[in-house]
Amino acid sequence: MHLPVLLFLSFGHLITDIHQGVVPTLMLYLRDSFNLSYAQVGLIILMSNLSSSVIQPLFGLYSDRSSQPWLMPLGIALAALGVSLSGVMPHFYLVVMIVFVSGLGIAAFHPEGSKTAHFAGGDRRASAMSIFSVGGNFGFALGPVLGVLFLGSWGQKGTLAFLVPGLATALAFYLLLPKIAKTTALACKNWRIKKEEAQARSSTGKKAWSWGLILLITLVIFRSWIQYGLISYLPFYYMDCLGGEKQIAAILVSIFQVSGAVGTLIGGPLADRFGAKRYICISIGLMFPLLYLLLNTTGPAVLVLTALAGMVLISNFSPAVVMGQQYLPHHIGLASGLMFGFAVGMGGLGVPVLGALADRFAVDMVLKVLSFLPLVILLMALLLPPPPELTARAKAN
Repeated sequence: MHLPVLLFLSFGHLITDIHQGVVPTLMLYLRDSFNLSYAQVGLIILMSNLSSSVIQPLFGLYSDRSSQPWLMPLGIALAALGVSLSGVMPHFYLVVMIVFVSGLGIAAFHPEGSKTAHFAGGDRRASAMSIFSVGGNFGFALGPVLGVLFLGSWGQKGTLAFLVPGLATALAFYLLLPKIAKTTALACKNWRIKKEEAQARSSTGKKAWSWGLILLITLVIFRSWIQYGLISYLPFYYMDCLGGEKQIAAILVSIFQVSGAVGTLIGGPLADRFGAKRYICISIGLMFPLLYLLLNTTGPAVLVLTALAGMVLISNFSPAVVMGQQYLPHHIGLASGLMFGFAVGMGGLGVPVLGALADRFAVDMVLKVLSFLPLVILLMALLLPPPPELTARAKAN
């Protein structure tokens, strides 16, 4: 496992996802500036998810055809540019447009970054994916903190401060691409040889793996619906239902994401040891009691339960990505795009639905809906078939 490469990729992931993590915090300020409804807030988040996630598999397909490492610095630069300009847009729909552009940068970075992390991980794929993913978790967590710092200090024009770390990291990636490519060249070459060999012969168990992949994607969609629902509406629940302050409400998102980063570092090695499916089932099974308690808690316990929910929920994402790559072992970029992008983005499509629900009833209704979703997800997880790679190993042994 090439740890320096993985750490650098993780840092790039951190900087990229800062620009996605700050969007919910930005909404707290834009809601007052443009007098937005919950549904309009959800629309901005929806457009961010559409561009950053749903179209990611297209970048994955492009990445699988040939190595496209330049997508990483380009993606970081676009992500920074979009968010930086969002705070100075004079109209609501211009904000929607520029957030969409930022999402395109995020979509460009993830498949190539995840594929490179896969090659740098050797046989410890879940651990490698955890290192790569934890950067994104910390990015989501730092986004709200930096948003409060920049916007609190300079108003909405404070978003321009995101240009500095974003463009600096994009430049660093551009300069270090040859060294990264050299480090992962052998693993990439072996993958292409195996891919050509697989294409030359008929695959076995194709039907089972295809429906397994579809079920896994559906699982990640529902799981992402919970995550984006909590990130988007838990701050409003804290303010509107519990009477909390705006700054603390924004920090809730950071608590959720930082705890998720810790969970990611724990979940990857555990999945390597005990199996991705088993770990996914256990972690999802714990979400129902945690969300139920969160909905029926006040005071400092809200912070504790938010941390626990983030740690448990986000910890199973890296194992899910690795399992997706095992279902599509010869299309790593596509698998990464489907997991990091399409499935996560489709989960984000539920955010406007939750917003409309909050407008009609109350924002606490969103928490009630989210608290029962883990039961549905757990059933899906239990039905997942083993990937072909694991089946082949079992037969060999």
